[in-house]
Amino acid sequence: MARSLPPYTWKNGFAEPTEMATWANDAHHVTEDGEKSHYVRPPAEELLSSTVHNGLGRNVIRTWPTLYDGTESPHCPPISWKPSNEVDVLICGGKHSYISGMLWSLTSLLAGPFGLEVALSLARQGLNFRIIDKARAPLLAGRADGVHPRALELLHLWGIAEEIHEEGPNLTSTTIYKDGQKLIHTPAFQHDSKYRGIHTITQGQIERIYIRDLLRHNTYVERCTVVETFQYCNDSLSHPIRATLKNMKTGQIEQVNAKHLIGADGSNSKIREQLGVPFDGTTTDIYWAIIDCVFKSDFPYLSSFSVITSTQHGGCIIIPREDGYSRFYTQINGEKARQLARNRRAGRNAPTLEDTQINDHGITPEEVLEQTNRILAPYTLEMVSPISWFAVWKVSERVARTFSSPDLRVHIGGDAAHVHSAVGAFGLNSSVYDASNLGWKLGLCIKNLAKPCSLLPTYDSERRLFANRVIRCSGAYLRFICNSYLPLPELRGLGEEFETHDENLPALDGSREADMSFLDAFFGRNKYFLIGIEAPIAPSVICPPMSTSAKQRPTTLVNGARPPNPRVCLNTCHTSYMYDKMTGASRFHIVIFGSDLRGPVRKRVARFSQQALRPGGFFTRFGGPALFNVVLIVKALPHEKEDLYQGRGDDEEANELRFLRDVATLVYDDRSPDEDAHYWYGINHARGAVIVVRPDLLVGMSAWPEDTSAIDKYFAGFLLEQVIETGDRKGDSA
Repeated sequence: MARSLPPYTWKNGFAEPTEMATWANDAHHVTEDGEKSHYVRPPAEELLSSTVHNGLGRNVIRTWPTLYDGTESPHCPPISWKPSNEVDVLICGGKHSYISGMLWSLTSLLAGPFGLEVALSLARQGLNFRIIDKARAPLLAGRADGVHPRALELLHLWGIAEEIHEEGPNLTSTTIYKDGQKLIHTPAFQHDSKYRGIHTITQGQIERIYIRDLLRHNTYVERCTVVETFQYCNDSLSHPIRATLKNMKTGQIEQVNAKHLIGADGSNSKIREQLGVPFDGTTTDIYWAIIDCVFKSDFPYLSSFSVITSTQHGGCIIIPREDGYSRFYTQINGEKARQLARNRRAGRNAPTLEDTQINDHGITPEEVLEQTNRILAPYTLEMVSPISWFAVWKVSERVARTFSSPDLRVHIGGDAAHVHSAVGAFGLNSSVYDASNLGWKLGLCIKNLAKPCSLLPTYDSERRLFANRVIRCSGAYLRFICNSYLPLPELRGLGEEFETHDENLPALDGSREADMSFLDAFFGRNKYFLIGIEAPIAPSVICPPMSTSAKQRPTTLVNGARPPNPRVCLNTCHTSYMYDKMTGASRFHIVIFGSDLRGPVRKRVARFSQQALRPGGFFTRFGGPALFNVVLIVKALPHEKEDLYQGRGDDEEANELRFLRDVATLVYDDRSPDEDAHYWYGINHARGAVIVVRPDLLVGMSAWPEDTSAIDKYFAGFLLEQVIETGDRKGDSA
């Protein structure tokens, strides 16, 4: 949302401008006899969205403190909300704040929505947690602006993807110009996700969606509150983290005991600092000015994601936004950049090297517009609306040396764990990936369903390798755009040694041929990583190495990869995507491919049913339906369901699948062989397959249906056996 929503009417079935919105009309809050409605319209505030303005006015965004400001709400949280001083998880966040209608820039408090995303996962698992934030209110404007298809797939697990992906335009093409000449104009990379392209939406809008969701779980963000200190106490086996909270507004001190502490407090993280974790990497002298505004230009791709680079003047990036707005990232170079660098080294515009936003920059929007026009030449650009957001940022490329404390009780994520350039939109999206990876692991360990010493270390190994690749990918793209030859930072791998890698990117010499060769190689290597579909794979107890001796494996998918999301039939009247039957925050998805359930494949699936799903099998020993979502994919039609399970109709075949029938969701793979799910997953129709999909939608392992011992061994590596009570156990909510 770039500005306050103007008044609309839907009287003709679609939105049309009107003079007054009915929500603001008092006549819509009384009966014909003058009796007032019981519902009271909450108070709204119109806040300036930027501290810097142009000559076209000042932009405001309407916000609703009662809905979004948590404990700073003018109506206060309800009596039913009673935070405990002993919790499973304490989440520490911090971000921008607002005072007297003005944006109060608190660089040292900047943080992404990682903490809110962890809270979304924990809430769906029924865990007891508190989330604190130094800011008085959620982010109003600016910061992140795009959501990867993969991030939306993970948010779909929690039931909120649809609300996010429908907000703004979908970036469906990429255009790159250099020195006034077009290098490429290409459609977005095609893939099987139901969310095609990168979806634009402001970070403030996303945070408000998150906060509304937490309110439905009776959870409020505790505003103006920080963790003063924390310590690990050996004398408490159940809640060993003792944190001292301080309300910055009232000065009130509170002691909270927690099983785990989450540092979501931004690039200048105090949690990371107290842990003594180094923030490896480099702080560059590359600076961006960012303007959200409505622009007028003769540049032919203003409504496309575009990169424009000038050998002499630097680069800029265009992100089309909602309601005709665009975001321009413009590189600041020359004397302005040198002055910013001198000020930074003197400590004038940033208290630490980790901070990324520059406050005392002295740069005006008019100067940025002049620089943008130099880069865009021969095309021209002008602002035709008030500025929605303006900021100056420097690029830091850093990764924390570890994301978890040695005792596995404190974890960091989001900007507290990694910072990088905006190129690739990895900031917000990485926070989603961090939270979806950490949330289910914390939940299972807190509920005593998993072994913390086996499961929790995989958060650091998996997410840190991803962060390292973000630095390489985003950094290489950044250097191309900015004509920079600054070397990429050296980062540690999973040990103490520096990571070795070869990007295989051609050298740049200023020629068009070298530029095209670089872009071909860069996108060839990173096109799927840039939308989150591909990621580095870290072998572990939940992602075991693949066997190299087998002549044929149950699936062509490798462990640790994203499982494809083909179209399938769910019932007679409904087709959709396979992921629609794989939701929830902490359940494993046991995906069984059974072909047509006839011939040799039936006997193998029957053995799985009788061994894995019977009492005493892995299904009941490790958690039952609370932990496992069984999905049976068959080459059949919905009206054939009864015949599928009955087989020939004799008692033996009618009973051999009874355990499977009791727990499985049936999905019909009724497309042609060249586009069905069995083909996408590389399934042998005579043998079938069982694929274990983790709660964060990654392949854990695969096995032939009759090889239930392999699946049992996999889960025994990190899960704890459970005593299942009579009756169904309730799993997490979708």
